[in-house]
Amino acid sequence: MFIVLIGAVFKFFSIPLAYLFASIIGTLLFIRIIDNEIYFPKPFANSGVFVMGIQIGTSFTLPAIIKMTDDWYNIVIITILTLLLALLLSIPFRYLTNSSVETAVLASVPGALSQMIIMAEENKNADLMLVSLTQTSRIVFIVILVPMITHFTQSTSVSRITEVPNLSEVFSVYMLLIPIAGYLMYRLLRRIKFPAAILLGPMIPTIVWNLITEAPFTLDFVLIAFAQILFGIRIGMQITTLFSQLSLRDICAIVIQNVGLIVGSMILVIIYTMFTSHEFTSLFLAAAPGGLAQIIVVAIESGGDIAMISSYHLFRIFFIILIVVPLVHYFLMRPRAQKS
Repeated sequence: MFIVLIGAVFKFFSIPLAYLFASIIGTLLFIRIIDNEIYFPKPFANSGVFVMGIQIGTSFTLPAIIKMTDDWYNIVIITILTLLLALLLSIPFRYLTNSSVETAVLASVPGALSQMIIMAEENKNADLMLVSLTQTSRIVFIVILVPMITHFTQSTSVSRITEVPNLSEVFSVYMLLIPIAGYLMYRLLRRIKFPAAILLGPMIPTIVWNLITEAPFTLDFVLIAFAQILFGIRIGMQITTLFSQLSLRDICAIVIQNVGLIVGSMILVIIYTMFTSHEFTSLFLAAAPGGLAQIIVVAIESGGDIAMISSYHLFRIFFIILIVVPLVHYFLMRPRAQKS
């Protein structure tokens, strides 16, 4: 109730991502003032991300998918430029933290937390804790800085989500198949250890629903606010854990790297929009470093093109898994194995 009250106040003053920030602040205050041993079951945190997965899927209509296939070359270019920017920023990060090349590279690749942590576990020259904390802390910077940038640069031409009816207006019993199929898909993807399973699980049946029924919908604001609150509690707990485990030098290095990634992506997009017809807000969210879940929360609030933004980030996930991870493994781990 305390978090909902803070969120209502933030919403009244038009603060972006009001309920997300309210839940983060409420969690931090609870841990600092009342009890530092907060218990938040993982299914609760996952349910918020699950709801966001459905919201992502609602944006993938047939016209949106056709539009994305025409934009494939921009998706490839933006993905490669963002990854090159991250690798460039790994150089000062390495010297600031006095870490190995392996640690700096694995800590810098955006949007691939689980894959980079697994590789850090397998590499004896990588600092697992620093890689984990750097990748995890990026979530904090994404939910704080990116909404502020999009809030002050948002174009009036951005299409809002309310162009399609709310779920409550078109609900039918058959729609219950979406979360049921989404949960089964999530379990399947998780079993084969596929990345972003909790998002892709509900997203895939929702896309199938859109294509089969041709009856698109969007989630009501109450459900989106609910997802923001659960997600914000999770982030608030992560912030407390992060700052209790990092030295001042490491914190400075992580701040410089993550802020550099976000600002660098913004500059990259500003230059890119000069030569294309893309709108800044959506393209910036598509290029911004960070996980799909965090970016979509911001996109829902700012009115960005969710289908476009999701396609860029999903491509980045596959690009990292199929190309970047094997290359990193080859160039970082193979020479060490040969020396051994």
